[in-house]
Order: sequence, then C-alpha cells, then structure tokens
Amino acid sequence: MRRPNAPARARGADLLGAALEAQGFTVQDEPGLGRRFAFEGGTYYLVSAEGDDTFYHLLYPNFWELESDDEYVRALYACDTVNREAKLVKLHTAENDVWAGVEALHDTPAAFAAQVPRYLSYLQESVRAFRDVMLAAAEELAEAEA
Repeated sequence: MRRPNAPARARGADLLGAALEAQGFTVQDEPGLGRRFAFEGGTYYLVSAEGDDTFYHLLYPNFWELESDDEYVRALYACDTVNREAKLVKLHTAENDVWAGVEALHDTPAAFAAQVPRYLSYLQESVRAFRDVMLAAAEELAEAEA
C-alpha cells in the first residue's frame, strides 16, 4: 500500500523495489545504504542519492580483499585498466577492498529496473576482467621472484 505522505524518493524506492521484484529479485532495505539484493552468489546494493530522483547507483562492494600495500598498488593498476575499457562500470578501492558500481540516469524507477540485468552483466564482466589482470600480475611477480 502506498503511503500518501511519503517523500518522492521513498515512493520511487517503493516503485523500484516492486519493479525489481517483478523481475524475480528479492529486495531488502538496508538501513543507511539503500536496498540490497542477491544475484548469482553476490550481494548488490542500490544506493540512493538524496535530492536526485533520476540518479541510480548499483554497487557491488567488497569483491576483492586487498591484503598488502603491494596488492593495493596492483589493484589500482587493474582498476585503471578495466575502467578504460568497461561500459558504464567504475571500479575503485575502498579501504582494503575493491568495489564495482554502475551509475546511471533514468526518468523512472521502472526504466532503471528494466536495465538492471544488463548492468549486472556489465558489473560481472568488469569483475572478471579485474580478476584476470590481478592474477596475471601475480603470475608475473611469481615468475620474477623465481
């Protein structure tokens, strides 16, 4: 049931949740973050931007833990490599982890929700590319040390 006095963003979030659930996603509120849902073993977040009803941020956090300063440097290189080639996706470090996100503008929650499967595909492709760069760098490092 729609709350008549809910702010526009809250109504939009309700519409977005309903649109995603219609596609088979189970969406849950995550206080302070937005909404979360699972997809193919990963947990994704929809982060809202207060005051901008057309901006959507789909986030896949913590997909790669950084265990050393050297690995952090390699991750920056890998993020840069992927960001140059990836469609819509931004990879970045956040403390000791690497995150991936898609930022997009859509007129309605339904318009955004219709693109979520495509955005998830872009995120997964970028995460795979990041892992490939990181694993190749680790192999090169191991060969150099041998």
